[in-house]
Amino acid sequence: MIKITLPSSDAIKAINDAKEDCLQPIGFFIKYKVTFNKLTMEIEPNEGFEYDPSDIFHLAWYAREYK
Repeated sequence: MIKITLPSSDAIKAINDAKEDCLQPIGFFIKYKVTFNKLTMEIEPNEGFEYDPSDIFHLAWYAREYK
């Protein structure tokens, strides 16, 4: 499991908004089990998938457009 500290609670809203409009964030949530806490995001790959650090970068890139 990877635990990521988010800069603010607005980041969670931006990630969820991006997930509704873009394919790449949707794919991220298919590939990983994601749990949001107050200011953290915990990710764990689903069965059959492996961690890819570039996935987190791409998710942040899309979420940046929705902040």
